[in-house]
Amino acid sequence: MSTLSPESEQHRLLAGLNEPQRAAVQHAGHPLLVVAGAGSGKTRVLTRRIAWLISERKAHPGSILAITFTNKAAAEMKERVEELVGKRARIMWVSTFHSACVRILRKESHLLGYKSNFSIYDAQDQKRLMGLVIKDLELDPRRFQPGPVLHWVSNHKNELRDPEDAAKDAKNGIDETYSAAYTLYQRRLREANALDFDDLIMSTVHLMQAFPEVRETYRRRFRHVLVDEYQDTNHAQYALIHQLCADPMEERGSLADSERVEPAELMVVGDADQSIYAFRGANIRNILDFEQDFPDATSILLEQNYRSTQTILTTANAVIGHNKGRKEKRLWSDAGDGDRIVGYVADDERDEARFVSEEIDKLTDAGLKAGDVAIFYRTNAQSRVFEEVFIRTGMPYKVVGGVRFYERREVRDALAYLRMLVNPDDQVSLRRILNVPKRGIGDRAVECVNALATRERITFWEALRRAEEAPGLATRSLTNIRGFVGLVEELMSMVEADERPDVVLDTVLARSGYLEELEASDDPQDATRVDNLGELVAVAREFSDDPVAGPSADPADVDAGQVAPGLADFLERVA
Repeated sequence: MSTLSPESEQHRLLAGLNEPQRAAVQHAGHPLLVVAGAGSGKTRVLTRRIAWLISERKAHPGSILAITFTNKAAAEMKERVEELVGKRARIMWVSTFHSACVRILRKESHLLGYKSNFSIYDAQDQKRLMGLVIKDLELDPRRFQPGPVLHWVSNHKNELRDPEDAAKDAKNGIDETYSAAYTLYQRRLREANALDFDDLIMSTVHLMQAFPEVRETYRRRFRHVLVDEYQDTNHAQYALIHQLCADPMEERGSLADSERVEPAELMVVGDADQSIYAFRGANIRNILDFEQDFPDATSILLEQNYRSTQTILTTANAVIGHNKGRKEKRLWSDAGDGDRIVGYVADDERDEARFVSEEIDKLTDAGLKAGDVAIFYRTNAQSRVFEEVFIRTGMPYKVVGGVRFYERREVRDALAYLRMLVNPDDQVSLRRILNVPKRGIGDRAVECVNALATRERITFWEALRRAEEAPGLATRSLTNIRGFVGLVEELMSMVEADERPDVVLDTVLARSGYLEELEASDDPQDATRVDNLGELVAVAREFSDDPVAGPSADPADVDAGQVAPGLADFLERVA
């Protein structure tokens, strides 16, 4: 196998980059802010820089932490780097903020009073749990609904404010009620050995603040930190980056000088002009104030656009130029001026839909296929008027979207079984599948078991195992509960034996009777549900066959070939 000379390798990693892009890839030392305009090749810069760190600066892949905002972006970045430097790139930490925090918390959660097999509650789990909290607090469900309460809680968590802080900050009766819900919600999460998505980052920041030696461990590990879409970070994410990469004066002296680790080399990429997630707590000041937070920082502007014509860029520059406090840049392109932009001011939504339909007609008459045309709208409700026009004119169309795979009922049911097997304290998952498929355990029986759990101060799972102690429980219900407990304990033994995730899932679907019930149904939708469960098993099988699939895998174990992806790893992958 031939090898490239150092000069040839450098040329390969820098090939096709413009001068600012090359400067960003080769930068060393001080914190770096790359202001990357739309279409300026920032993903290429990030991947080439990581490859440069590994190949030219001899950084160990396990010492690199690259943060993206979606799992898809993380997977694509890792794949591109692997194409450049080979399989050693697999042990980099390329992930979302949440995934990185999960990996840290799995190892350190005992310091916060959690078991390492904690569950992660998604939006639906959170709503289910908050619904129980609202019921326990005897609040009016018409006035206090899970969604708005959770939004309030999420805002506080993104600002790193725990229930005690929220209670102190309460300004009125509504805040006090929400604060009480927040307090009980967190207590229920802890009882279930569970964290929600916002907890993942908040808990990691609190962990590093409360235990400086833990922070130093991860500073020692991550010598290079790269963050994409920095303009979309919220306060909690900002604080996490600072724990790893900043050296605040107030923290000096918290550890002996000999134990302190120099901050990691930081590179953030973003563009204040593209900040669109303020409604989720994103703080544009994080990127605008970067050079104040890191006074020795270097800034590089990527202004050449590879996506659009100059006419579009000139218009965009004119519009965004009115923003206050932005870092000045002027996007440009060598793709030529291109067509002029067409603006149409419609009288109403029907006139707008008619105009769009007529424009598509013109395009298809000119030889374009209907499938080559896309219509973007701001809210789902806006599709209706377009659909009405297309139906009336006979124009073929397809609404893209619908229910995502991992949000489909049957997939969530199957995953709830797996989550409960990994963490039997997870009462949300346990209650979800207690009577799925129907096994004769009704609401009355659940209330009896729940009363036992409350009286004895035990988990819902322990109460199920001791169901014969529950007053008022019918004999038939007790028999059915015993059958369910026996099934779960049998399945748990497979998990304890480190059986492959796909084998566990296959067994769950078969032994629970869930798959049999769907296969016996005459409902065409149930046939689709069977197919979806088959797809989920295939996903689990593919995961199980990957020797480095486990997101919690330690680089040293990967190097030694001692990694066996487990069920908890699979659940993190699909969370």
